[in-house]
Amino acid sequence: MRERAAAARARGGPRIRARTSARAARAARGKRHGRPAAAAGGELSVSNGWTGGQYSVYRAIFGLYLLLHFAALLPWGTELFSNQGLLPEASLSPLTRAFPNLLACFDSPPVVTALLTLAMVSSLCFLLGAYDRWAALIIWYVWACLYGRNPLISDPSLPFVGWLLLAHALLPVRPYGSWSRRGDPDPGVGWRMPDAVFAAAWILMALAYSYSGYTKLSSPSWLDGSALARIVENPLARPSGLRELVLALPDPLLRLGSWTALGLELTFAPLALLRRMRPWLWSALLGMHLGLATLVDFADLSLGMGVLYLFTFNPAWVRPTRAESTDLMFYDGACALCHGVVRFVLAEDRSGHSFRFAPLDSDAFRARVPASARASLADSVIVGTAEGELLERSAAVLYMLGRLGGVWRVLAVLGRLVPPRLRDALYNAVAATRYRVFGTKTEACPLLPPALRQRFDT
Repeated sequence: MRERAAAARARGGPRIRARTSARAARAARGKRHGRPAAAAGGELSVSNGWTGGQYSVYRAIFGLYLLLHFAALLPWGTELFSNQGLLPEASLSPLTRAFPNLLACFDSPPVVTALLTLAMVSSLCFLLGAYDRWAALIIWYVWACLYGRNPLISDPSLPFVGWLLLAHALLPVRPYGSWSRRGDPDPGVGWRMPDAVFAAAWILMALAYSYSGYTKLSSPSWLDGSALARIVENPLARPSGLRELVLALPDPLLRLGSWTALGLELTFAPLALLRRMRPWLWSALLGMHLGLATLVDFADLSLGMGVLYLFTFNPAWVRPTRAESTDLMFYDGACALCHGVVRFVLAEDRSGHSFRFAPLDSDAFRARVPASARASLADSVIVGTAEGELLERSAAVLYMLGRLGGVWRVLAVLGRLVPPRLRDALYNAVAATRYRVFGTKTEACPLLPPALRQRFDT
């Protein structure tokens, strides 16, 4: 028995070791690309690549949408939500007492105006990242109060926006780029969006779209394929050349468009289970939504759903360039803006090894760059690649963004569409005024925790 057991272990050992080695290799590749180990394998994994700076960009866009939304509602608040408007009695709304709604008891015009003003102030705090967790909860409460007082304002984006506000309250605080992170020695290197929150957003979106497709099966216009034509002929359709072009399409193409949209919604939930399908599903749904937003004049719905699409975008889909190498970033040690660039790269480099840093007046810079080449180089930020190439001005900035991946690499791609002369002219204009506008730094390295200082050469 012992001999058979030993033989079985001997036969199984190499296979087990091979499988373990394969998993370790996948995890190592994922780590080099800045992804968690779970993302390196497993079709059902829902990991994400959000960093603090990227999320702060999203939060600012979301906050701007909320600020404009409440500002647009303010002149109409009395008509829509007060006891002198469309629904003078709060009891006329079946949702007024679904939760503790302030407007169920106090719905005079001054109260409504004060509530909308509070929402605007909270939206500004949310945009800036100052007390944004509390701001999100306040906005959610006002959002729910307004909808409960007048359900006639309903549109499909309202519950998604409410959920996103609650989700924000569950995220780690003070990401890079938030007002509350200012002056902190740690730029927010460890900030990550919890995978559970990101997965919940995808589950919510997938189930909502598939349910929407299921309900469309009871609509004759979706079954016979005439839905797209009816949408374009709707009074809400924008009178544009694109609308006329769609209406001029052959009837079979219009029907095919309707059935394609229906099929996409119906299959969204099961296909979203497959990790490799998610970028394609996300892109297809975004394209469909942008098409409808172009054709139909329903701005608030379009913007609200756009915020959901931004949240469910996974920056890990856009991998960093040259993920295996480590480059050197040389910066002006007396420039506050240059120090800010270094802190930005430290916070947004998920891999933790894309760059090392050294001041322009350091021994590391003098050892890397010959004296004959120093005089002609920019005096702000220079990137030395692992291959020995020196990049300066806008080329260095775009290279740096590409190395970070995600949203930053997308911006780098868009930046390369701008002619190099114009890019460099803008760079030179900022560099020429950087001391006057952003001030100076007296220390050779940015103010950082000791662990991060290990990435600096002198």
